[in-house]
Amino acid sequence: MASTQEVFDHHVQCFVAREVSMIVEDFDDSSILISHGKTYSGLDGVRPFSTELFIEQPKDCAFELTECIVLAKNVYIVWNAESETVVYGYVTDTFGMEDGKITLQTVGFVKHEKA
Repeated sequence: MASTQEVFDHHVQCFVAREVSMIVEDFDDSSILISHGKTYSGLDGVRPFSTELFIEQPKDCAFELTECIVLAKNVYIVWNAESETVVYGYVTDTFGMEDGKITLQTVGFVKHEKA
């Protein structure tokens, strides 16, 4: 079974590569993702959330992970990203993991559209 660090490393590699199908592998049908007042449940929730994010943040966007804390079964990160159309100036995610899968993810961000 994959450790918390291994699951997180895989998740970040897939995120940077913008591989939605591989990101979804880090979750299962009982996973929950919460972001800005919405709850996404299971693989059917995670997939469209990730797809929508990657439309705004394609592979060639600038991405920087500025903070990462891995503690037992939890991960806390802060990052930012910028594409031609949008700037994610501050993003924070918290992950809860169990049995090699992300069981809970929260995402909060400040986003600006470019003029």
